[in-house]
Amino acid sequence: MKKSFKKAMLAGLSCIMAMSMTACSGNTNEQSPSSKATSESSQSDSGDKTAAASAGDKKVIKLFHRFPDDPCNSFIEKKAAEYEAAHPDIDIQITSAQNQPYKEKIKVVVGSDECPDIFFSWGGEFSERFIRENLILDLTQYMEKDTAWKDSLLTTQMVEYTTDDGMIYGVPFRLDGKLFFYNKDIFEKEGLKIPKTWDEFLTLCDKLKADGITPIAEGNQDQWPACHYVGTLNQMLVADDVRAKDYNPKTGEFTDPGYVKALEYYKQLVPYMNAGVNGQTHDMARLGFTQGQTAMLYAELVEITNVKQENKDLNWGMFHFPIVEGSGNTDLLSGSPEGFVVSSKTKYPDECVQFLKWFLGPEVGAAQAEEVGWFNASKGVDADLKDPSLIDAYKAISSAKEMGPWFDSSLYSTVCDTYLTAISDITNEDVTPAEAMKKVQAAAKEAQSLVR
Repeated sequence: MKKSFKKAMLAGLSCIMAMSMTACSGNTNEQSPSSKATSESSQSDSGDKTAAASAGDKKVIKLFHRFPDDPCNSFIEKKAAEYEAAHPDIDIQITSAQNQPYKEKIKVVVGSDECPDIFFSWGGEFSERFIRENLILDLTQYMEKDTAWKDSLLTTQMVEYTTDDGMIYGVPFRLDGKLFFYNKDIFEKEGLKIPKTWDEFLTLCDKLKADGITPIAEGNQDQWPACHYVGTLNQMLVADDVRAKDYNPKTGEFTDPGYVKALEYYKQLVPYMNAGVNGQTHDMARLGFTQGQTAMLYAELVEITNVKQENKDLNWGMFHFPIVEGSGNTDLLSGSPEGFVVSSKTKYPDECVQFLKWFLGPEVGAAQAEEVGWFNASKGVDADLKDPSLIDAYKAISSAKEMGPWFDSSLYSTVCDTYLTAISDITNEDVTPAEAMKKVQAAAKEAQSLVR
């Protein structure tokens, strides 16, 4: 019987320093203006005092998130306004920032008096570093008192916001996973079927390339896109308990032969990708897919909205990463939820929790799925969906036996940097998979000395 990777890995997560590098594909544009939400750059030291004065006797709840673009930003504002209308004593003040500025700001303010009451935070080490400093509110007591709330949430997603000792510290706002998107018209014209095995996948790629069609769209300028292939391959080729040990910086060695095999499998895909993989962003590569220039794209499910925005007439579908036989776990779906936590410094813990219970609940979740194309962790938010791609996306996530956390957010920072650089070098054919893993092994050995 295969041991659960999540359970095995939890013991080591508290030592990992890497933050999530997977930026939402829909959040790379300039910040949109907002009447209620305030951009990060416009905040000043006097802002909180002015806001508090204008709020009068209302309970001011400051909410900070990393989704300043529409439709998500407008959705958050609209729902906050609805909540305020139903709760006249609550004033929700929203601030937002793009992905990288958000990461930088939240790490600075979370331990200060400027910390927002509710803020977006990735699961795992990104949040758990704050937990070790007692900066995030423990939600376990609230879940235990309201078991109906706890039971209404997908267990496979909530485990990502639960520490190894059982503390529940956040609730997912959007779920995500990684699948191959494919152009149905190209597949039909070429007489292709959805591949289930690696050999079938390569045969399909060979036919496409022979007919003058670029099989796979990819841009690895930011390095995280290519590592998602390797992370998925590691899951299939390396046993759960071995990966858990290696992803823990205290015990990581990366000597299992499955790691080299994973890089070798990834190397097989590079010739089927568009030219200049390391020279363009993933968003640019996705645009090539949505404009019909490439047949497939290994993409996050939250990118469905982007695909529709870029080409509403594209005839496309999705399929799971082809199975590679090895010592690992083929039941994992690569991906992690992203959610909100409550500051332990807030003056209004109960009010914050009540808002999150509603905002991340099934009613708002259903509206979010319809209007934004993202799902929260509440069960049944897909009930009224009409869009086939969103229905398939929710099915893929909700039916997953386990999630395989994003590879880059699972590694210690220096190991992660070395690994991602090595994958880029393999993409450029500058190093072999064996040479690349030697560098990773050296970084892992150094990490052991840093965290002991």
